[in-house]
Amino acid sequence: MDFAFTDAELAFAAEARAWLDAHLPPAWRRDHCWTRADDPAWLEVARDWQRMLFDGGWAAIAWPRADGGRGATVIERWLFDQELDQAGAPRPAAASSVDLIGPAILHHGSAAQRDRFLRPLLSGRELWCQGFSEPGAGSDLAALRTRAERRDGTFVVSGQKVWTSHADIADWCFLLCRTEAGAPKHKGVSLLLVDMRSPGISVRPLRQMTGEAEFSEVFFDGVEVPADRLVGSPGAGWQIAMGILAHERGPVWTFTFQRKIRRSFEHLVRTVRDSGALHDPVLRQRLAQAHIEVELLRLMGYRSLTRLLRTGEPGVESSIEKVLGSETDQRLQELAMQLLGPRGLVPNDFGHAYLYSRSETIMGGTSEIQRNVIATRMLGLPR
Repeated sequence: MDFAFTDAELAFAAEARAWLDAHLPPAWRRDHCWTRADDPAWLEVARDWQRMLFDGGWAAIAWPRADGGRGATVIERWLFDQELDQAGAPRPAAASSVDLIGPAILHHGSAAQRDRFLRPLLSGRELWCQGFSEPGAGSDLAALRTRAERRDGTFVVSGQKVWTSHADIADWCFLLCRTEAGAPKHKGVSLLLVDMRSPGISVRPLRQMTGEAEFSEVFFDGVEVPADRLVGSPGAGWQIAMGILAHERGPVWTFTFQRKIRRSFEHLVRTVRDSGALHDPVLRQRLAQAHIEVELLRLMGYRSLTRLLRTGEPGVESSIEKVLGSETDQRLQELAMQLLGPRGLVPNDFGHAYLYSRSETIMGGTSEIQRNVIATRMLGLPR
C-alpha cells in the first residue's frame, strides 16, 4: 500500500490550512477539534463556525459542487478533517448530519426535499438529530416499535427514542419508524423528516456518568408529520438506514477516533515520564502494547480509505474498525487508571476519558453486534 499523498492532495491540504489560518478566530482554538462535550461554549460558536465554513465552501466538501460541495475525493475529505483537528477548531455544528442525513436526502430524497433541507443543513441554520435507537431496539434496530400511521396526507407518529444525541438542541430529526403493519420487521420501516417543534414531542436529557447530558429520550405522542417528509418509498427505510450507519462507522470516523485515542496515549506517556516511572520495563512494555494498538487502528483506517476510493462505498470493514477502536480506547483508559492510581479518580481529563470510554462499545452498534456482522458478512460464517 502506498502511504504517500499526491501533489494535488498536498496542495489541497495546504489550501485548507491557509483558509483555516485566515478565518478561524484565535479565541475558538483549542488543542484539538473540540465538541459540546469538551466545552459548554461549543453551541454558542458552532453555528457561526458552520456558517463560515458554508460561506467559504468547506461545509460539505465531498458533496457535488451543484449541491454546495467541492467534489472532494475521499483523501481530500480526510485531509480536511485532519486540518480541522490540528487547527483546534470547534467541531462544525452540522458535521455528523452532513455525513449522515445529508447523503440520504441527496440520494433518496425528492427534489423538493433537497431544495428545502440541504442549504439550511449546510449553513448551520438548522441542526439535526438521529432518531434510531429505542428501549429494546438498539443493537437490534429492526425491532423498533415507534409507529407512523398514515391518515389523510399525514403520518401520525407514536413511540419513543433513546440515546438521541443533541435532541435537546435539534431543529429536525431523521426518524426511523414502522409504517407497514404486518410486514417483516426489516421490510416495514420508513424514514421520516420530523420537525422537533411539532406538538406531541417531548425531549428529556439523560445525564451521563461523565456529568454531561449529550443524549436524550424523545417521546412522540400522536405527532403529525406531512406525508411529503417521507424519504424514499414507504418501507424503504431499512436500506437507507444501513447506508447512514455505514457512513457513521466509516473511515472518517475511524481517523477522528484514532486521533483522539492517540492524544490520550501521548498525554499518558508524558504524564508517566514526568513521574519518573518510565524506567520500569514492565510499564514500558504495557505502553508499547498500547502504542501498537493505536497504530493498528490507524492502518485499518487506511485500508478502509483504500476501499472507499475503489468502490465509492464503505465496506463491512467498518465493523472491524468500530470494534478495534472502541476496545482499544477502553484498554488504554483502563491502563491509565492502573498507572495513575488514586490520581486517576480525581476529576480530570483522564478520569473523564475513562468514564466516557465505557460507552464506546455500545454506541454506534455494540461490539457483540459488530462481531456478528464480521462473522456473517465478511467471513461468510453461518448465522
